[in-house]
Amino acid sequence: GSSAMNNFPERSALIALSGGVDSAVLLAKAKAAGITLHAATVISEFTPGREVTAAEALAKRFAVPWHPIRISILADADIRQNPPERCYLCKKIIMQEMLSLAERLSLEAVFDGTHADDLAAGNRPGIRALQELGIISPFARAGAGKADILRWANELGIEAVPPSACLATRIPQGTPLTEELLSTVDAAETILRNGGVSGILRVRFDGTRTVVETLPAVRETAKIYEQKLKQLGIEEVSYRDYTAGA
Repeated sequence: GSSAMNNFPERSALIALSGGVDSAVLLAKAKAAGITLHAATVISEFTPGREVTAAEALAKRFAVPWHPIRISILADADIRQNPPERCYLCKKIIMQEMLSLAERLSLEAVFDGTHADDLAAGNRPGIRALQELGIISPFARAGAGKADILRWANELGIEAVPPSACLATRIPQGTPLTEELLSTVDAAETILRNGGVSGILRVRFDGTRTVVETLPAVRETAKIYEQKLKQLGIEEVSYRDYTAGA
């Protein structure tokens, strides 16, 4: 299936670029296949700052025009309540923005980095939104999974940065989302990243307590910054090992 990533039936596309490795490799592959490309990144209260920086740098590296789309997701009253279907509702808003930009630019399709393993995992509410809107996921279409993407990333010299994911995933479901909660999480994760906490990092926050999830090897490094986190207004900090899928 991986040879399908050298040829695309589309002649032009807008790539939803997140700054993560999946959409980065997709950008490189589509560019190499010679199709007309633009890239866009939706910037909302849910977007970690470093993702925006990474996305812009990637577009520049591959000489693809980059469009930042600034929107407020918290303007949506349903999403603000942080319901179980938050991810689905949010993905629909984001991808509708992508579709309307693609239309304005006269591009044939919107591509996103969803891959075969994402589909196999099932129950990803975001995937339902993509399918309803007709967003194309070339990796999934080609049967390419995470191992393929990481191999290509290695060949292309694209750094396989750990995904930082959406900031809203750090807040317990049902806890209403506010800009303050989300920006506190972003600030805390930035302090820890800059302090040398590598690999997976999740600062989960309910407004009072945080649980810092890291790989076991960097837990002691994370603990050095506890006072700095408390200066952000976090009252209690505890630590646990990151477990995938959470």
